[in-house]
Amino acid sequence: MKTGKPIVETEGAVRLLSKAGGVLAVGFTLLFHQGVYATPGVTPEELKQLGTTLTPWGSEIAGNKDGTIPAYTGGVKPPAGASASDKHPLDPFANDKPVVTITPANMAQYADKLTPGTQALLKRWPDYKLNIYPTRRGFPQMAPDRAEGSIKNAANPECKTTDDGVGLRGCWFGTPFPIPKNGYQAMWNALTHEQTEYELRMQSWIVDSSGHPTMTNDSIQQADFPFWDSTAAPYSGVAENYYRFLNKTIAPSRDAGQKSIVWYPAEFDHKDQRIWSYTTGQRRTRLAPELTYDTPSASLSGALNYDELGLFAGRMDRFDFKLVGRKEMYVPANQYRMLAASPEQVLGKQFINPDVSRWELRRVWVVEATRKEGKRHIAAKRRFFIDEDSWSILTAESEDDAGKLFRVQQSNGWPQYNRNEFGAAGNMDYSTVAYDLSKGQYLLSSFIDPASGWVKQVKRFPDFTFRSESMAGTGVR
Repeated sequence: MKTGKPIVETEGAVRLLSKAGGVLAVGFTLLFHQGVYATPGVTPEELKQLGTTLTPWGSEIAGNKDGTIPAYTGGVKPPAGASASDKHPLDPFANDKPVVTITPANMAQYADKLTPGTQALLKRWPDYKLNIYPTRRGFPQMAPDRAEGSIKNAANPECKTTDDGVGLRGCWFGTPFPIPKNGYQAMWNALTHEQTEYELRMQSWIVDSSGHPTMTNDSIQQADFPFWDSTAAPYSGVAENYYRFLNKTIAPSRDAGQKSIVWYPAEFDHKDQRIWSYTTGQRRTRLAPELTYDTPSASLSGALNYDELGLFAGRMDRFDFKLVGRKEMYVPANQYRMLAASPEQVLGKQFINPDVSRWELRRVWVVEATRKEGKRHIAAKRRFFIDEDSWSILTAESEDDAGKLFRVQQSNGWPQYNRNEFGAAGNMDYSTVAYDLSKGQYLLSSFIDPASGWVKQVKRFPDFTFRSESMAGTGVR
């Protein structure tokens, strides 16, 4: 049964409108003689904003009143000399210079736009700094069918979460909640944000409290995003999961040949995350249900928990997620410069080299997660800062039971300027930095070493790639 009030009762079909503010706008005149109904909580007036004052996926098209955040005009374009076969993306903004550098000495004047975690890093180390570059809203506009899917989701009363926010229902092939009404909706937008199938070779490094770096893992990862597969049957078969990946370990030698497959289900309220692990010594594949929540990742020297991968991953049942609102904040963005740097150039003794990291003023959605009464987790409170354009989490931080910050994470992501065979691009954001303030160490995870690593946008993988049966036959020794 439909709920809510009809927005429009007209003949027609989803159509592309002229460019509004330079960005492809998508209108919705859906062919429903009985009317088009909004997702509960979204008003007809709000729906009209999608494709006019808001992008179809929900970000404000206009810049800010100060002119420090520009209008959205469609995102990044391939720079001169770029090719789809490049192992490392070129920097479209290589000629940009910092407009300001924030240091411990001047941070007070920018404090209202710095997260508590960023302020903690500046207070802790006299040499830490943020190079703030011009804001480049590089997220590539969605292909027309994906933009259309986002508006359809907003207009569909069946696109919703379960009452507890943990499971997703009825949303498909687009941003689930372009106009989020609560923290769970914003987090689902982040969990399902647009990406394209990829393969990469990456390294992870931990730098201990003495400043000594150790490579913890060298591996190849392949990933797909069934939520964005228009040919799949929603919420069934392959598309029970919004994200899947296969990881194959190359080094250290003691772990070479080990593999893991992870499935993240959309209906998390009644379906479990599935993790399979293959160990070469035992030559067997096993389910590993314990590798979730705040269980430390052994391949990352315990410096990151399983629900901190990508800044957040997994089921949302141990916290109450509150949507604080949309704010202008200084956050890491467009990290092409880091992609061209070697580990020696990136890894500092206490923090990554600030001169290879780019920060920008962005509008972000702020979500605060408070641990539920009676639930167990190392963090009592977590905060997430989600980019309004890409819906990628750009930074996250955790507090302990005493209210003290103990972990600060930053994304090293960048927008894709090449499009796949479906016209899609999206945002790449698997690499992160995680600072452990209690131990005085930090982790650089999923880093692409220019000498040995690569990242490739690839065609859709066969489903068998992400099946446990495939693991014994895909060794990398």
